[in-house]
Amino acid sequence: IDMKFRCGIPVIMMGETGCGKTRLLRYLCELQEKVFKVKTLLCLKVHGGTNERHIEDAMDMAIAHAKNNKKQYGGKVYTVLFFDEVNTTEAIGLIKEVICDRTILGQPIPDELKFAAACNPYKIHDEETIKSLQNA
Repeated sequence: IDMKFRCGIPVIMMGETGCGKTRLLRYLCELQEKVFKVKTLLCLKVHGGTNERHIEDAMDMAIAHAKNNKKQYGGKVYTVLFFDEVNTTEAIGLIKEVICDRTILGQPIPDELKFAAACNPYKIHDEETIKSLQNA
């Protein structure tokens, strides 16, 4: 994962809820944080109500944070914006633009900001489970 960040390749992790996707990323960023004494992981908890405005606001904050980290420590540190549960929003098109195209509304994103995302696998429930969930 660290090598992908250094090469500018986004990281997408998939796994069941609670399997450690977020914890793994926190651990990797904490390794930098202990050396440089600076926050390097920013999390956006994505959900069904997350819209493009939320993503734009998070990006503005993350870009400013990454530029500040670069200003303080040069190319020795990178900042990661983590989209948690990325597959739960209808604004997935903007997230794709950010992660894959490295632009936000057509504007380039600085190289010092890296991206990671986590998604939970899609499950098809049987009729009994659906009825149980509807009656809950």
